[in-house]
Amino acid sequence: MSEKQFRSKIYWVTFCFSIFVVWVHSSNWELFLGQPGMEEKAQAVRGVEYFFGERLGQMAVPGFFLVSAYLFYRNFAMDRLISKWRSRIFSIAVPYVLWNLLYYGGYVLGSRIPGLGTILNRGPVPVDLKTVVSAAFFYLYNPVFWYLFQLILLILLAPVLYFLLRKNGGAVLFLLFLAFSIFKGWRLGALNTDALFYYSLGAWAALHREKQGAFAERGLGREWMAPGVFLAAWTLAVWQLSRPGGILYNNPFATVTFRLAMAAGTWAVVSFLPLGEAKEFMKHNFFLYAIHFAGVRLINKAGALIFPGSAAAALAFFLLMPFVMTSVSRAAGYMLQKTVPGIYRILSGGR
Repeated sequence: MSEKQFRSKIYWVTFCFSIFVVWVHSSNWELFLGQPGMEEKAQAVRGVEYFFGERLGQMAVPGFFLVSAYLFYRNFAMDRLISKWRSRIFSIAVPYVLWNLLYYGGYVLGSRIPGLGTILNRGPVPVDLKTVVSAAFFYLYNPVFWYLFQLILLILLAPVLYFLLRKNGGAVLFLLFLAFSIFKGWRLGALNTDALFYYSLGAWAALHREKQGAFAERGLGREWMAPGVFLAAWTLAVWQLSRPGGILYNNPFATVTFRLAMAAGTWAVVSFLPLGEAKEFMKHNFFLYAIHFAGVRLINKAGALIFPGSAAAALAFFLLMPFVMTSVSRAAGYMLQKTVPGIYRILSGGR
């Protein structure tokens, strides 16, 4: 596919992942149906929300890691490392800190406003240096930015990952080590092992995109046959071994495999389908990711106060939330672009 088509496909797939991320954080059955005597209704609503938010939705962040790694290592060479790092300072690190501070400031103010503090379910948020530092750099009041925290750590590891993944032999050994680490439940300090696994796979595909990774930028064709068969066989084998009594039963490696398969499958479907050029609003997924958590929580909590005990309202709020938040993001982004374009550019990472 051409460069323009490739960029359009990236927007399409990241928009799909963004929709699922919103569903992950939109679970509301406890808010609407947490009262005694509503267990049957709650169970039905919970089942629907679990399917979309957990079964399907949890592939979104692995997908973001795959895409982020692929874009970073596409056309990568060590002499481009500094320029790559510099661009990520403005597109990721600066927005990360600013959004964390905005969420913190919002909670500081909101927790002190009568009525709004009840919706937030928080007492007065402390204002001191330790809390400010934790909020700014360790996402204390913006929990969905754990992904960006992990991504920043992974970007800083670029020289190490390039050395490990640039040759297929080293890449296989490193990926097997990560797979075994996930199987054993080993941790790598502040870095999540599964995040490193997803990211490394995306990086490997980009570094070898002229040969073994060529499928990533192709439409439906023979390049997809070998990786497609391998991933399908791997997933089926893991599924068989993850059944009760199997070695992977309740093991995190099975979960990682299934999420990887769904994320890769989403990219394959987007690559195969003649979707046309991505719409403008699909190109602002970072802004949607940044604002959705506060919006989802506020809307769900307000809805539960207005429609307490309503299973229909709970389902409607949940199912429509991605489209509501996309509209809110689009409207807010448009307003900021028109009034304070410089600020919007910083908050959206220049996207």
